[in-house]
Amino acid sequence: MPDLAIIGAGICGLRCAEILQAAGITVELFDKGRGVGGRLATRRHDHWRFDHGAPSLHGETAHWCQRFHHYPAWDCDSNARHYLPELGVNQLAKDIAEPLSIQRGCQIESIERRSTGWYLVNQHGSEHGPYANLVITAPCPQTQVLIKTLDTPITKSLADVHMTPAWVMMLVTTLPMITTQELRPTHDVIRRISAEHSKPGRCFNPEEYSYVVETTVAWSKEHEENNPIDVQTTLLASLQDITSNMGQLLHCAVHRWRYAHTGRALGQPYLFDSDLGLAVAGDWCLGIGAEGAYLSGEALAKMLLESGGL
Repeated sequence: MPDLAIIGAGICGLRCAEILQAAGITVELFDKGRGVGGRLATRRHDHWRFDHGAPSLHGETAHWCQRFHHYPAWDCDSNARHYLPELGVNQLAKDIAEPLSIQRGCQIESIERRSTGWYLVNQHGSEHGPYANLVITAPCPQTQVLIKTLDTPITKSLADVHMTPAWVMMLVTTLPMITTQELRPTHDVIRRISAEHSKPGRCFNPEEYSYVVETTVAWSKEHEENNPIDVQTTLLASLQDITSNMGQLLHCAVHRWRYAHTGRALGQPYLFDSDLGLAVAGDWCLGIGAEGAYLSGEALAKMLLESGGL
């Protein structure tokens, strides 16, 4: 029987699996996406790359920063050092994932604890298992859905966690919209504009300017279920408040992150029910983005090893 299954191959699940596998634990990961990394995501269109989840890698914890300090720096912030692989922010997740066993495109829709271990059922009705232990690193609302039929104190502990959405728009123009690498305007709709062409290895054509535009939390919550075409129209109109002329629009697309930010965090790195052999973790535990997700997965893995929970 495999020692452990992890639902979610974002940075939290990947870091947890990395530590456990290095200690000789058999781990299998499942992720509904075609790739890995969660919001450490890079979308490609033609020769352009857009970091449309987390715009860069940065943080304060020494061993987290050691994971990416060898990447080129992106000078977007005078108060902190930011780093980026030339192929995109998703490269860090790919590097960690490379030696791990991951089933991609596999959305786990239900879980069950039987006498023989944990069993997982995917979107096609196929069953995976048994596993001695289970870790869920999905966004908190998705985790709550998966564990709702279980008798575990974890359920009550998650009740106050709150996550918020974000719409992002990826676009390429023939004139620069902003003169800095990143802009955080005072605006009701637009929260941040990142100049993708200013990132290491991204300036393929000096007459093309690529951007990621992220909406504010309040606007995203109010318009979470809007049609993508309507969102795109609104964002393009809102950009006219910030830039006088963007020239010709060469590319434009929008994406919704339903669980982009943590409005109210759990306040601890993970939860563990030793009776069931069930743990939950994620960026929403500490609420500090990719760094928090990494630390959450790391803390959980170390606890499992030190406590003999595996």
